[in-house]
Amino acid sequence: MKHYLKFEIKSDEKEIIMRVEPLYCSLTDDDVLGIKKDDYTPTKGDKLYFLPGVNIPRVKLKDLTMQYDIKSVRNIDDATHIFAGKNSRPKMVNNSWSYRLPTEEIRKIFEDVKDHMDEFYSENVREVLDQYTEDVIILDYSSASDIRNTENVHLIKASKTARDFLYSSAPMQTVIDEYKSFFPAILSLDIYDESKLLKYINGADAVTIDADMYEQLSVMFKSSDTDNHILAMEIMANSNYIDSLLYMELLFKEYAYQIGNCHTKNHVNFKSLLSFLGKDKNYMYTSLDEVVESLITKGVFTIEMAEILMKRYASEIEDRGDTKYFKVKTITLSEEANRVINENFIHTSREDYVVVVVGQDIVAEVVDDIEITDEDIETAISRIERNELKEELIALDIANPITEEELMEPEEESNNNQIEENNGDGFEWF
Repeated sequence: MKHYLKFEIKSDEKEIIMRVEPLYCSLTDDDVLGIKKDDYTPTKGDKLYFLPGVNIPRVKLKDLTMQYDIKSVRNIDDATHIFAGKNSRPKMVNNSWSYRLPTEEIRKIFEDVKDHMDEFYSENVREVLDQYTEDVIILDYSSASDIRNTENVHLIKASKTARDFLYSSAPMQTVIDEYKSFFPAILSLDIYDESKLLKYINGADAVTIDADMYEQLSVMFKSSDTDNHILAMEIMANSNYIDSLLYMELLFKEYAYQIGNCHTKNHVNFKSLLSFLGKDKNYMYTSLDEVVESLITKGVFTIEMAEILMKRYASEIEDRGDTKYFKVKTITLSEEANRVINENFIHTSREDYVVVVVGQDIVAEVVDDIEITDEDIETAISRIERNELKEELIALDIANPITEEELMEPEEESNNNQIEENNGDGFEWF
């Protein structure tokens, strides 16, 4: 965010008017709040400030502050931690499009037309330009159009360079007047996403939506009685968000229509859940990839969860093929086609992954294509058979220990007996 100048230029064949106003804005569409992705853990003595657009129920916040001995404050200067929601930026900042012209080009235009301006406007523009230090000046569409079409406006003389700058607009974010007092100080503060706090909001005693609870809530959503939908959504909103995340996302995947058509979606408790999950109340459908994305983002994705998803949605994955998080590894023929060729045909479309242990970390890597020869196979089998036979011999020695008399026998005779004994197994021992 910076302080820029916005010029409004009106012209005809007799007079030019230039009006200037300061504009506190950002000339990009990046997140001007710079919300951190770091986790937040409530700590005794923390003072929390909530920016506009945060969805945290007051009653639950009161319970949270009592549980962790923290408090919320009304003055942002007193805060130790500041929280923003996905609706915070839209409430504080307007998005629009604007034209930009290098400041030096505006200065040249002004020098060319100042004699055709009212003295009041002329002096005002001169003073502002003398103090202005930014490289560009903002123009609205009408002003940019007048400069582009200088051949039709006799009093404006703009260079081709200046005109070329004004053939396309670019995004701009302007702070709403009501929240100008927050800036620019707010840009130097660490701001946390409200979801980092919301996971604590329902307390340790909150219900966890597991497989059994999921089935019960599914029955409620399938009911034609909307009261059941309301109750199911209240249970979701008051659950343990993290421990319930897998089945919570599956409920959105399967029953987004029922949830979207229920007025309970506008209740502050449910809006808190939507904020935690990053969902829009106007579009709640959740794809299988989005379920996995949520689990990964929240740091809870496990092999067990992957197995649950595979069992539940194997057919959907087969029908849709490769997605971001699901890949088809093998392809086979139908039973009828396999019967014709009398073979269980399988085509492998991608290589296996192996787990490589690096210190205490486990990293998944792709197995490179390795050519295995017949000699390699024979060697491996030989090693296996030798090891098995060695184990058998050790077992025999334990069961039938060698006597002193046998130890005194000539070495040559003992070796001959061993070779003869093992010839039947096809191995020659040395």
